[in-house]
Amino acid sequence: MRLITILFTLSLLTCSAQKAKVKNRDKESLINKILSKPSPKEIEQILSNIRKRDLSPKSVVIHDSILLSNSNTLYIISHKVKELIHYGAVIIPESNKSKKLPVIIFATGGDGIHKEFDISQDFNHVSTQFPSLLGEELDNKFIVVIPSFRGQQMIIGNRKYQSEGNVSDAFDGATTDALSFLNATLKTFKQCNKNRISIYGGSRGGTVALLASSRDRRIKRTIVVAAPTDMKALYKLYPDQFKLLFFNDLLSGKITEAEARRKFIAISPINFTKELSMIQLHHDNNDPFVPIDFAKKLINDMESKGKKNDYYFYNEGIHGFWDDENYWKRVVDFLRPLSK
Repeated sequence: MRLITILFTLSLLTCSAQKAKVKNRDKESLINKILSKPSPKEIEQILSNIRKRDLSPKSVVIHDSILLSNSNTLYIISHKVKELIHYGAVIIPESNKSKKLPVIIFATGGDGIHKEFDISQDFNHVSTQFPSLLGEELDNKFIVVIPSFRGQQMIIGNRKYQSEGNVSDAFDGATTDALSFLNATLKTFKQCNKNRISIYGGSRGGTVALLASSRDRRIKRTIVVAAPTDMKALYKLYPDQFKLLFFNDLLSGKITEAEARRKFIAISPINFTKELSMIQLHHDNNDPFVPIDFAKKLINDMESKGKKNDYYFYNEGIHGFWDDENYWKRVVDFLRPLSK
């Protein structure tokens, strides 16, 4: 969940290539136009267009099946997103193999430095250790869906699977990957209950979880940990780190100002709060990377729209809450109704 460091590294990698193309342009003026507040009509049109994207499963292949130590089976499957090969993992509970089961998507935080994502390590916390992801009570009652994101290499043991695409497309592209992989899973595993879908994400993964929830009405519950919720505020907080990540295509002349604006609006969950499912939000009062104001703004905006949410603030001073004894119990309590 090293969001700021990771994305800063991505920016540095592209900086030298961009200098010649942007030196004669009024970058700040152009970016400020992109950052101006979107109208409700503009937001509605952008969301409508996003929901029209074709995310149907294409070229789905089951590559491996791995029997886990808790007797559940992990499958590695691939599919294509805009002709790019994309990998992910699906865990099917052995004891309920023939039953219709609820689905939870796990969205990872950013990993742009090494471009790797290790399933056996990235979700570990005090309450559960891989291959347990939800704890003893729910591991046998949920199908777990774990997409890698574009440009990531997914690792499980000594096996590695490289997803194609640009790793810096870390929000909109990653959300497309998550929802596309969900569709591939639903097509491949008939045990999935399409009416009981949830998503969990931390840091960048929390942003992806919120965006996915706003785009796909099938998602009934969303769990968000330490997530950036307002990309304009994030850019204002870290302008040097995020200028090229957010506006690289614009400043290099690959897309127009209008296209850049649509793209930027689309990656900010605060623009789509009225579309969100039921939310459980966790954030530290002294998060060193994503200030508590990001969480509070989302909560206030949802409440102003009459949206239900469940939120908890912590005082560990870290970007995540793996040591708080109540944290995972709250997550499980929030998910439990989907398993009944």
